[in-house]
Amino acid sequence: MERDQPSGLAELAAAVTRARVPGLEDLYFERRAESLWHLAAGRVVAREASLHEGAAARRDGLLLSGDGLDRTVLAGLLGIASRSLPSFSVPHFPEPPSLGDALSEPPAGWTGVRWRWSWAAALTGRKAVTITRPQLAEVTLADGQRALFCWPPDAGTLPESPVGRTVDDARPGKARVLLAPAAAAVLLHELVGHPLEGDLLLHGASPWSGRIGECIMQLPLSVTDDPTRFDLPGGFSSDDEGTAAAPRPLLAEGVLAGALADRRTAERLGVEPGNARRAGVHSPPRPRISNLLATANCALPEPPRTDAAIEVLALASGTLEPASGLLLLRVRTAFSLRRGTRRRVLAPFTLVGTVASVTGGLLAAAQPSDRGAEPGWCAKDGEVVPTGGLAPWLLIEGLEVR
Repeated sequence: MERDQPSGLAELAAAVTRARVPGLEDLYFERRAESLWHLAAGRVVAREASLHEGAAARRDGLLLSGDGLDRTVLAGLLGIASRSLPSFSVPHFPEPPSLGDALSEPPAGWTGVRWRWSWAAALTGRKAVTITRPQLAEVTLADGQRALFCWPPDAGTLPESPVGRTVDDARPGKARVLLAPAAAAVLLHELVGHPLEGDLLLHGASPWSGRIGECIMQLPLSVTDDPTRFDLPGGFSSDDEGTAAAPRPLLAEGVLAGALADRRTAERLGVEPGNARRAGVHSPPRPRISNLLATANCALPEPPRTDAAIEVLALASGTLEPASGLLLLRVRTAFSLRRGTRRRVLAPFTLVGTVASVTGGLLAAAQPSDRGAEPGWCAKDGEVVPTGGLAPWLLIEGLEVR
């Protein structure tokens, strides 16, 4: 949807280099366009649109940022005269797409759809790197839950709301649970993704600090963070420091195999950079998850429902508490199981386990693996970035219903 291509960025990077700005680490700028359609009974009742642009410079360990992308703004961030910077151009904001063309009949349970387009660039030294990302579609459901896809929105990946069944409370206590792919992706996001972000590893805020190379589970599960997957929301061509995107193995058949790092943490961890992400121009780049892809060579041909008491289709959220080591999964949609058959719909509840009980309790993986609308937006210290996931079904014990 871009009508033009940026020009003059290489000349701008060269001019910034010639200016010899003291302590300058990099310069970053971004444009973002959003359109929000409000829905009622499957029809558009209102629409909002917004445009954002800004720039940030890291100098002497500080982040300086401002709104706007003209030479005056950039010169102010760099502390130099605007006349020393050449003219340059960035892509025009695109026209928002038509919701009707993308989705002829929105489901009645949707209350909103938000489209998001973004473009960014990073200037480091004499190098200028353009950063491309997939367009996003955020769907809001009637209960307030949000789901994230690449544009256009995909109604087929949202679990259907169970109807016509009696809703029961889940029985408190330990339970063997079967997680559908969307729920399994959230579990792995909290268990393997977040704790392997480089800043958490270095600060001792991760259960995996100092344990790279160690086998943490008997299930031979492999997990890779892959920003090159543009069919998932966390994709990007280069990270927000200008390092080319590449898949990063995090777990290899149950063994901790790597970490996610920006330039500052990569050398200390002995890994490659390329996972620096920003929540926006006013936030610094930090090691963050993009798209987690999980596979298991021993995956069963179908979900083992006869071995589980609860089947979880979707989670509202997941959280790993570093201080306590507790993993909390807030269940949105689930069934009780009896002899492999769904019996009753369960009211929302929380599954709780420790890192040790969860990793030790992973019993089996099963096909089909699937991408879904979860985990979606990922928050870390209030900074939010889009993420994606693809996972198989997972059978697990060691979780407790609360």
